Amino acid sequence: IFCSAVFLHLLISVLGTSSKTVPVKVDDDLANAISRIQPNFGAYLKRAFTNAHISRNDVNEGMPHVIIDKTFFQDNSSDVMIKNLRTIKSEFPRLTSIKADMLQDILVLSVDFGALSLDCEYEIINRDVMSLLPVSSVGLLNATIDSTKAQGRVGYRIMGDSLQAINFDVEYKIGQIHLDATYSRSGQKMHSQSTRSSIDDTIFKGVRRDMERYFEKQLKDHLNYLLEDVSLNQLFNEDNDLIRKFVVRGQTRTGMANELVDLFLDQIRRMIYQQGFSEIKLDDFKKSFFWVIIWGAFEAKEGSARNLSTIYRTGDFSLHQEETTVTIFGSLGLEELSCNYNQYWAHLWGIGPSGKIAVTTGKNSVKFKIVSDGWITSLDDICKIIDLDFQVERI
Repeated sequence: IFCSAVFLHLLISVLGTSSKTVPVKVDDDLANAISRIQPNFGAYLKRAFTNAHISRNDVNEGMPHVIIDKTFFQDNSSDVMIKNLRTIKSEFPRLTSIKADMLQDILVLSVDFGALSLDCEYEIINRDVMSLLPVSSVGLLNATIDSTKAQGRVGYRIMGDSLQAINFDVEYKIGQIHLDATYSRSGQKMHSQSTRSSIDDTIFKGVRRDMERYFEKQLKDHLNYLLEDVSLNQLFNEDNDLIRKFVVRGQTRTGMANELVDLFLDQIRRMIYQQGFSEIKLDDFKKSFFWVIIWGAFEAKEGSARNLSTIYRTGDFSLHQEETTVTIFGSLGLEELSCNYNQYWAHLWGIGPSGKIAVTTGKNSVKFKIVSDGWITSLDDICKIIDLDFQVERI
């Protein structure tokens, strides 16, 4: 359902009813004030970010942080389980560049997160040879990433007299990774080392999204620590009229972005309901395992996912214009997602239970972004859309 082609089709229906998606006009006095304040504001953020690790006493740099408790995924012909993935040593992120756009409530930035050391427990089974002799590996894995760099934009909102970072449209480039594995084979403890130029060449590619979410949380926490100290009264020299205009401008931009997204989601919910997509079928699932003296299998059939029509906007969206390119970005979620399998079998040594499975989750997040070449004001502008991104963050 949530592919770009379907979104584009839905967006056509939405734009036919939207008429307020136009650039926000800015008062001349406010524009002049921002042109004076903006360079110093960006310079302040970069300087404060650089010095933050010295002044902050509530952050324990390098302290272990659990990224994943346990996850399972399939990589080509292998079943992979990673447990207790945690950071061992990390560096304080360094802001290499930042450009503040106070007219749009946007920070365009680049960040260097430095080196990161991780460790985890892992299990791998190659399913291709399961019927003959499984190739398996169980052990501990240490990894060191040389550096991770990020570049993109962050949307912030006005919170009383200060600011708060809320939306992130950032790309992460994870550098060279060094691996050190300890595992058992035929009762003997083995050890191996390797270096890969890309995380996608390692088993960590299955948890790349989780690692990017870790980096994003670090960036968000550090930015908000600084933005909380930003005072609109100080920025505008206690000029209440300018502050009022600045706040109204921000509310208008946010409302405009939210309105378009809400219209879009309303159309999605209607189409899901009308076409019977509130419940969709899930593929049957089967996993077999075999260790030295233990073997078994798990199989589930007749699966379905429900409540897809409960999709909603989880917060304010941000809007950013660069020359003629307009980007609207933020987060969506499902109020409730239910997954069911009418039949399951779980066997160990050929013995085990069977029955039905029902799982419900309310914790999920999806990043959504629309990019257009120019402002979208009517159905005729649909050709201006140049990118539509829908990325699952967490289920």
